[in-house]
Amino acid sequence: MRKILGIDPGLSGGLSIIDEQFNLIACIQMPTCFVDGKKRRVDPRPVFDFIELHKPELAVVELVGARPGQGVTSMFSFGDAFGAVRAVAECLCPTVRYSRPQEWRGYQSLSGLSKEQIAEVAFEVFQAEQIYGKPRGGKRAVRDGISDSLMIAKYGVRFLE
Repeated sequence: MRKILGIDPGLSGGLSIIDEQFNLIACIQMPTCFVDGKKRRVDPRPVFDFIELHKPELAVVELVGARPGQGVTSMFSFGDAFGAVRAVAECLCPTVRYSRPQEWRGYQSLSGLSKEQIAEVAFEVFQAEQIYGKPRGGKRAVRDGISDSLMIAKYGVRFLE
């Protein structure tokens, strides 16, 4: 069974592996570490280990650009995270594709939905308990990096030949 890796690249992103029949294989929050004891960065070693363990045929990485009003420091931080996961995916996966949020959301009729609604759809499809964190203030916390990475992987199934 062929495997697809979906990557939501930010510090609060996620990595998900599914097979071509939409069965969940594994998903994790984006691994991070602290650099100089202060700055949180994507930790490339656990990203490498996760991808190497599952050996996906295809990786689909979300391609996100700058947002209006975002500062230079936050853009650098996002670029660093994107570069780390991109490099590991390119080295370990036979095929890597990049997809803008409008593309993968639109293809699955998810445009205009909130993070919580996308998480509900992802949970319905994959039954991934990792989507929800500990309740805060009476509501379940949503790990949108995991739900997005699952839906990005689901979008990627269409590219398998």
